[in-house]
Amino acid sequence: MSYEQILRTPNNLLQFKIPSGFQVSVASKNTENSYSSATLRQLNRLNGSVSYFYSSNDMKNAYKGTGTLPLWSVIDDYRFIRSPKQERVLQRRKKAEKKDLGDRNPYLLYGKMYFPSQFLEGMIVKRLSDSTQMTLRFINTPKFRKLTKNCSILTLYLQRQNDHNATDFIYSSTESLLGLRCLYKLGSDFSLSSSPGYTDSTSLSAGFELWFALLSMSPGLSTAVRYSTHISSSGKPLTMTLALNPLLGTIESTYSIKPGLNSTFCSKYTFNIYSYESDFLLGFSLFRCNGYNPPSPQLQLTNKTIADSPDKVSFQAGETHTENLQPNRSNTIQRDDTKKVGGRSDKYPFNVMDEDQHHQLLTTFMGITPGKLLTENNARHFLDTFNRSQFSSAFKCAASVARKDVKFAWEGRFKDLLLSSGVHIDCNDSIPRVDKCGLEIQYSS
Repeated sequence: MSYEQILRTPNNLLQFKIPSGFQVSVASKNTENSYSSATLRQLNRLNGSVSYFYSSNDMKNAYKGTGTLPLWSVIDDYRFIRSPKQERVLQRRKKAEKKDLGDRNPYLLYGKMYFPSQFLEGMIVKRLSDSTQMTLRFINTPKFRKLTKNCSILTLYLQRQNDHNATDFIYSSTESLLGLRCLYKLGSDFSLSSSPGYTDSTSLSAGFELWFALLSMSPGLSTAVRYSTHISSSGKPLTMTLALNPLLGTIESTYSIKPGLNSTFCSKYTFNIYSYESDFLLGFSLFRCNGYNPPSPQLQLTNKTIADSPDKVSFQAGETHTENLQPNRSNTIQRDDTKKVGGRSDKYPFNVMDEDQHHQLLTTFMGITPGKLLTENNARHFLDTFNRSQFSSAFKCAASVARKDVKFAWEGRFKDLLLSSGVHIDCNDSIPRVDKCGLEIQYSS
């Protein structure tokens, strides 16, 4: 959760990258804590890069090769937004995992060198506490040492995050740039669900970023609002954003929806209040699914319990179904077949409740809305089916009315290899011309 990612969904569908030329990337895990990769490119001339990654924590459970990595986790597509409730669940899960690790405040090292340009980039990430993280990024360009005095750029990030807001303090050596990013999130939960595996109904996020260059005395400002819901009229997730840059005079509005498991649609309209220039962009993605993974054992057990005992009632979806109907301190209605009223066994102890318990039970049933319950169940079923889908490839397309161009991209898997190809076509001339095309192959063991 960060203000930098507030427009991630429309950017994934409208501003995706097209490979240039031919590129091959190979990565491997050297130890339980270190990884390395190498990349070769053929574009006019041969170039490439070598990178190294090290983490103080053991990441054997987090690392997966390209043969077993789910395709939907690699392809940039629709992003499901987590609500404040899910952020709290995720933080509690991370705290529980830290108890099994020796280093409670881990760190991460990353370095990459490009050849033959000898361009260097690196990153150091250190966790200071459960909600605070420091990131240091640097870039070194030795080839341009004679052309510019500042051949190195250093950027420092201090990031604080909790379940409702995220704040980034930024300093860059370029013109002594100072930055502040803030994002605040509000959300509402499923009224009948407490399972952390499901997203919540709506999430409203608002944030801004403020920049100021000390050397040139030039400011920068932008603000944005994002509305995301997983319980629309059709039960499909959608996201709407509105971004404003008052200094440049630009206004951007986007609308993204996932009408099906295999498809996503996005539109974007931009307008400049100073020059009256505008643009309208459209994009979509289509996934190919080869099947579905079996549901989790917990979900299978829940479905089997409902099928075997349809008379059992649970007021909390995703929780264990109660087997007794006996009042307790948690206000859960349980069953007790041994309870007797007037010397006889009463299977339904409604008559033995006091007046307050009668009122609470009736209020619970009166608060259930059938229409809302149906849409919530549709949304939960949609997300569960999407997570169990086995996608094999994806096709993307994006077009701009003002620029008169169109982009196509295809990403898929061939055995243990990840393939990515695309083409960018410029339609400004009378005869469309191919501006960029390429193929990228990735393998990780």
